[in-house]
Amino acid sequence: MKTGSVLGRRDRNKAAKKAAITHAAADLFAEHGYAGTTTQQVAHLADVAEGTLFRYAGSKPELLLMVINEHLRPLVSAETTLGERPVEDKVLDLLGPLIDLADSQPENAGPFLREVLFGEEGPERSDSLELVDQLVARIAALLAPYGEGFKAEMALEEASRWVVSALVSDLLQDVVGRPSTDRRATLRARVRVLLRGLGVPT
Repeated sequence: MKTGSVLGRRDRNKAAKKAAITHAAADLFAEHGYAGTTTQQVAHLADVAEGTLFRYAGSKPELLLMVINEHLRPLVSAETTLGERPVEDKVLDLLGPLIDLADSQPENAGPFLREVLFGEEGPERSDSLELVDQLVARIAALLAPYGEGFKAEMALEEASRWVVSALVSDLLQDVVGRPSTDRRATLRARVRVLLRGLGVPT
């Protein structure tokens, strides 16, 4: 048997195990929440040893990040046509996947956002931060035409990262604190204030 075919089969087996673990964790987190799910339960549902699970996700927080990253990656990185609409609407559209996660799985969104903001270093957290960087870059593209209003105070990327950080922090507080009755309306008001602070017309 050729070495290449052995390596190819090994890679396929690894990919299949990671997919099984990710799907099992996603199902259990959705049903029982992050706090109510154990790695042992995930390993059992995925039909792998718990030690095998930890080779793909080194900790329970990394497992959560792996699951949510898979959910957010195609949505955050997709090239959407935002059209001729107010900047605040476009910003909210880019935040849509996170808002949807907070609406549908608040018990998982809170831990996920905490890990992204304050978690320990790890491969999955690095992937999460890469998704944040993609979001920052896309918001920077939205703010670029209005740079004259704030470039004397901060660079475009710095302004964009400030907007993202402020909104993610606000979303985390909304999820883990006293939820607002209309999360999108609340975030829209916060986006409007942030943009006005940068001199962007809303």
